[in-house]
Amino acid sequence: MASRVYERRRPERSTLYHVVQENLNTLYGAVEDGALAIALPKFVKKELEGYLECGLLCHGFARLTCGSCDETRLVAFSCKGRGFCPSCLGRKMSATAAHLIEDVLPPVDLRQWVLTVPFAWRKRLGYDGRLMSALTRIFVKTVLGFYRERGGGPPRGQSGAVVAVQRTSSDLKLNPHVHAVFLDGAYRDKGDELDFRAARHLSTRDVGAVLERTRDRMVKWLRRRGLLVEDSDSEDEGDGRAVLAASAVSGTTPPAGPEWRRGALLFECRPMVFERPLCVALDGFTLHAATRAGGHDEAGREALLKYVLRPAVAQERVTRGA
Repeated sequence: MASRVYERRRPERSTLYHVVQENLNTLYGAVEDGALAIALPKFVKKELEGYLECGLLCHGFARLTCGSCDETRLVAFSCKGRGFCPSCLGRKMSATAAHLIEDVLPPVDLRQWVLTVPFAWRKRLGYDGRLMSALTRIFVKTVLGFYRERGGGPPRGQSGAVVAVQRTSSDLKLNPHVHAVFLDGAYRDKGDELDFRAARHLSTRDVGAVLERTRDRMVKWLRRRGLLVEDSDSEDEGDGRAVLAASAVSGTTPPAGPEWRRGALLFECRPMVFERPLCVALDGFTLHAATRAGGHDEAGREALLKYVLRPAVAQERVTRGA
């Protein structure tokens, strides 16, 4: 088997790099002169500016020398960004997926459950991390309860999950949604050992029941805290992240001037729709549970975890418009 030869990546040749490089200062200028009524958080600037330096030798490198042949290679420093850089996030995706497969997840069947929330909620959830975390916990506990019931009820049936919150859709509009990879069944304590019992055949109606229970618990939690209202009339909000979130949800440019409305966590009743097998829509929520990987399907398990952990921006999908 031929050995692999290191080849330095050249981010400056990508379309994404050119788009960011050519427009970042324009964005800063538009914010400073009021053409865009937003205030960019420091962490956003740090991510974008770090991306423009990532992988370029002129911004720092390590010189590595082979101990056998004395051949030298220059390896550019990375930005180690956590929210934008496709290279750094791709490396983290691969490393995390490998760790989960080798050290964390048992060799049992896995199933992905994907929950999206009503459109009217996405702006608030886009910048309110605590609220997003609270609703995510409600969803995960509901699915774990479903598996526990299938496994014989407490204290015998216990499942587990790896959870990731994806913040964008494929077109980079703001769309906070939950990807959760669950053990597709539950462990039961048999005294000296744990016995895994795979879940019975999952039906679309089962998915609908989980979604309905999730919806009910989220609505109850929000109403109890006064976070659910019946109309979109709310107080003006001065947080620049909220302005950015509102524009990101709709895919529009932030308004010029200080006037904008936050929008509220609206709840609109809509009938349950069975869109396709193991995919259900209800009251603006959707729940998809059709993707599964077998316990001994190493390639399938790795692909599933990488999909859940993937970077927001796929460089190969970035093209210049006409």
